[in-house]
Amino acid sequence: MPARYVTDLIGALGEQNGGRTALTAGGRTWSFAGLLADTYRTARALRGLGVARGDGLVLLTANTPDALLVRLAAYVAGLRFTHVHLEPAMPTVPHIVADAAPALVVTAGDPHPATPRPRWVHAGELAALAAAEPAEPVPVAAEDDDLARVTYTGGTTGLPKGVPTTYGALHAAARSAVAGAAAARDGLADRTDRARFLAVTPVAHVAGDLALIMLTLGVAVETYDFEPGRMLRTLADSPDDTILTYLYPALLSQLLDHPDLPRTDTRALSLLVYGSAPASPARLRAALDRFGPVLQQGYASTEAPAITALTAADHARPELLSSVGRALPGVELSLRDPSGTPVADGDVGEVCVRSRSVMTGYWRRPDETAAVLRDGWLHTGDLGRLDPDGYLYLVGRARDMVVVGGRNCYAVPIEAALTDHPRVRAAAVVGVPDETTGEAIVAYVVVDAPVDPDELRALVTARLGAVHAPRDVRYVDALPLTALGKPDKNALRGW
Repeated sequence: MPARYVTDLIGALGEQNGGRTALTAGGRTWSFAGLLADTYRTARALRGLGVARGDGLVLLTANTPDALLVRLAAYVAGLRFTHVHLEPAMPTVPHIVADAAPALVVTAGDPHPATPRPRWVHAGELAALAAAEPAEPVPVAAEDDDLARVTYTGGTTGLPKGVPTTYGALHAAARSAVAGAAAARDGLADRTDRARFLAVTPVAHVAGDLALIMLTLGVAVETYDFEPGRMLRTLADSPDDTILTYLYPALLSQLLDHPDLPRTDTRALSLLVYGSAPASPARLRAALDRFGPVLQQGYASTEAPAITALTAADHARPELLSSVGRALPGVELSLRDPSGTPVADGDVGEVCVRSRSVMTGYWRRPDETAAVLRDGWLHTGDLGRLDPDGYLYLVGRARDMVVVGGRNCYAVPIEAALTDHPRVRAAAVVGVPDETTGEAIVAYVVVDAPVDPDELRALVTARLGAVHAPRDVRYVDALPLTALGKPDKNALRGW
């Protein structure tokens, strides 16, 4: 039976007003009918290049016009899809291409090797081949239990690991995401003709998944690389539209700090989903003051693409701004100690997840799979605590915990305390060796005006206790970020 994820997606594209704009990217625009037709053409072109159901396809592009189109076509053809966001310095690309074992690599880069397996094709060549194909419907080859994609982790603990996801798991994750955004979905009723989703973070990651969900809801998608001034111009030029987007917290801060924001009409912004990294409650309060009740947080990982949501209604409760929300429908949470025993509400434990959308294992890495999938639960490596109402509060990664004089110190609460200072725009803390206490805390801080380090230490001490105060405070112009928008703590440890 054809995979429901793909048939639902294709069916939704076909049910929309065919002439209405569906996708805008790189100066090109597709109507819903045109996008569906080009999906079929591209699926035929891929088949003509010798790939068939179950084969791997690696796409190496940034947010280019063909990024979502090739993904749609790969799903129709039942391929195992891997998208790598192509940037100027990508030392891990050879590893990913070799590890994914594709039959075909489609790249926007140049040059590319002439190898028989995998075959490399330029994205422009694929587009030319597709243009010569008929636009008649192509039967969906994918089935629910087939692998839909292999997505690679950020590689913060070594080489990136592949995370395979079936079409059935994609369907479950999409249903959870839509249910978690029920209020936003209901608010789109009768307004989809003026609604747009701005996919301005890499569509190889979360933004691409959300873009496909938006298309199924009849929402047009516009893709470009994030630039705060451009996003503000988009909002100002569309006061009567309904604009939705997804940002990393660091990008949300850039938007808040842009000099054009005070004089920009932002009433078109109706939903701003954020995630991928911890968000400062102080920055969230600033965003709510400026944009209104439009924020929603999603907590997920490559291994578990749908875990929790902090809804727009939750954001109206200030005490919840340090939470990542409650479990999405169909998701079970359990916080456990190192022995695997569940901890009591309010105690810190490792976040463990069970759902249909959780990965079944790392791609070709059985030992690492066994380390994180135990007794039917995914052990995420994130530490957190649950309150009696089921709200999850993350305190950091297990590997980022700093043990100071035998006391466990967690990064996220310290960073939240630092960013509560009105002149601190961003903060990240790491542990370093210390002869006296074993480890010590070093804080890297971005400020918009000078701040005395003792003032910051006092702020942390008052909030969390003296043991959590950073030994060193180092001022930087910006925090290094990973490709997924997280503060790059490996880089900070090397500074």
